Parts: sequence; structure tokens; C-alpha cells
Amino acid sequence: MIYIGIDFSLNSPGACIQDQDGSYTFITFFNYGNRIWDEEGKKIPKAFSAHKELMDDEAILGFPYHREVTSKEFLFRERQKLTDAGSISSLIINVLKTFYDSDDIKVGLEGFSYGSKGNSFIDIIQYNTFLRKELVKTYDVDNLFVFQPSHVKKLAGKGNANKHYMAEAFQNDVLNDKNLRKTKLWKWCQGKDFSTKIPKPIDDIVDAYFILKSLNSNK
Repeated sequence: MIYIGIDFSLNSPGACIQDQDGSYTFITFFNYGNRIWDEEGKKIPKAFSAHKELMDDEAILGFPYHREVTSKEFLFRERQKLTDAGSISSLIINVLKTFYDSDDIKVGLEGFSYGSKGNSFIDIIQYNTFLRKELVKTYDVDNLFVFQPSHVKKLAGKGNANKHYMAEAFQNDVLNDKNLRKTKLWKWCQGKDFSTKIPKPIDDIVDAYFILKSLNSNK
């Protein structure tokens, strides 16, 4: 059995995969604009310095993308969002299928936080729905699990945990996960201060890890 946890966001979806032997792979998908990630001689912006360091060290896999939502006019902007949502969903699905071509896969997602509001939350629902549709088509609805946010956070120790608490729980290996402690990502996190600021993509990947562990606890 292969387990996949996905923490979806508009600009920085994260994924954590555990294969049959228990080992982990961490993946970040990130909005890099219309720049070229591997263009020679170009300095990586500071916001993506952790991405590059972790990717160069092979602690994570990274896949940059460009969001094509630019129009100020409502009609055209909404059309762009539909195209954009489809593109991001396709990227995630294609990467997962490329690396994990198996009929024995379970996928976990975090449900929506109903206390959230505003235009960005509406967009999250729209984009997430595109992804859920593609996941159902690829892996079948019976292999898709959507967990309450509080359920995922409780695994880290607190049902209303914020991102700083989640990152420190990952650092401290609160689940006593020997396979996690073998990973380059976990070792990279040791000694880092996540109490005030967490560099991207750590927070998204940490959430994906605890979503995956919710799958494990749902066996």
C-alpha cells in the first residue's frame, strides 16, 4: 500500500508519500511566476532559497509552476481561474502518477476550515474541487479520504494547533516515527527555530505529513 497526504494551497501545495517499505518522499509544488527555475546565472529569490537548498540536497522533490491569473476584469479572470485550477491539478496528478504507478494507493486530504471566509477561501474551494475530481478519476472515490482539520492537528498534539505548533511537532517527532527520522528533511529541520517564522515549503509539507499519518491511523 502507498499512502499519499496532500496539503493543498493556491501557491504552495505540499505532498508526503509513504511507500510499501515505509520510506517517505516529500514533494513541493510552488508558484514561481513566469521565471525559469533552472535558468543559469539567475539568482534564486530569497522566498525560494529553502526550496533550492532542500531540492539540491535531495531532501524534497520540487515542481515550479506559473499561475496564469492576470486579468482585472471579472469575466476573464474567472475563466483564467478555471484554466489555472485545471493546470495545477493536472501537474499534481501527473507527478504522482509518474512516481507512483500503482493500483494500491490511498490519498488523504484536509477538509475545509468552515471558519474561513473571503475571496481567497472561495478560490481554495474551487481549486480544491478540481483536484478532488482528478483524484477520484485517478484513484477511485473509495481510496480518497478527507479529514477534519482538527483531526489532523490532534495527531500533532492539539486540535487547534497553528502552523508553528505543527512544525515543532514535526521537528520533535511526536509520533515517534523511525522512518521520519531517517529522512534528510527531518534532519534539516533539527535546530531550526520555527516559533516565529517558517520558511516555505516547510509548513505545507509538514501538514501533508500529518494528513498522511491520519491515513495511517484510519487503517
